[in-house]
Amino acid sequence: MKLLWHQTVTKVLDDSVTRNEDIFLPICKGKKISRIVMCDGATASYSAQTWAQLLAKKLLCQPIDNLRLTVSAAAKEYEECFPFTSLIGKDHSIIEAFKRGSSSTLLLLEQDAENSSIIHVTAVGDTCMFVLNESMTILESFPLQCPSEFSTNAFLISTTYHGLKDLFSEELSSYYWKRKVFDFSSFQQVRILCATDAIAQWIMKYKNEPNELNRFFKAIKRNKNDFKRFIRFERAQNRIVEDDSTVAVLEL
Repeated sequence: MKLLWHQTVTKVLDDSVTRNEDIFLPICKGKKISRIVMCDGATASYSAQTWAQLLAKKLLCQPIDNLRLTVSAAAKEYEECFPFTSLIGKDHSIIEAFKRGSSSTLLLLEQDAENSSIIHVTAVGDTCMFVLNESMTILESFPLQCPSEFSTNAFLISTTYHGLKDLFSEELSSYYWKRKVFDFSSFQQVRILCATDAIAQWIMKYKNEPNELNRFFKAIKRNKNDFKRFIRFERAQNRIVEDDSTVAVLEL
């Protein structure tokens, strides 16, 4: 895979990345990208940026055949960042937020080692991928398919004991983990767009409106200021959720 474009802006639309709870990481084999991870930390959770970054970094480098071990290791590292003694004297609301832990979405794409036309996708939550053809027409999305599926109650990867227990339990794991294998062997050219929830929901709303999509694609192809202007305009029109917004477009 080859990265064509990547844009991200924060909820407050300033130039700081320190408050961005979205993270996008690619890993390369030679000159090609073999795996990407995109995570979106839940704003309401404790230090969501820290958890999203730890989770993404762990999942980027570890085999995906033992997700339980990798996620648990990330959660342990997260806990070590915040020893409970550091909360002594803190406001009660901060302590309660710490007890609730942190949560994040996950979108992981990995190119098959034997067939580069095959992409293995693993997802938790509402960070989505879209399949685009050579004319940038949206053909498919995963794991969500329509705007109404976005919810404040999305299944997320949590740092808490009970959250991790549910994530990997036989009864509940299928509600969290969504997996799909895409075979693009028959495609002459294919592009994959990955986006956190604000952008993903917007795309689903306007995927059948070429003029709207053209504005969007022009914004992400140019530079961060153009992308920021696009986001600012959409927010002013109440057409997009006010949140950190991240998008990446890859080509096979």
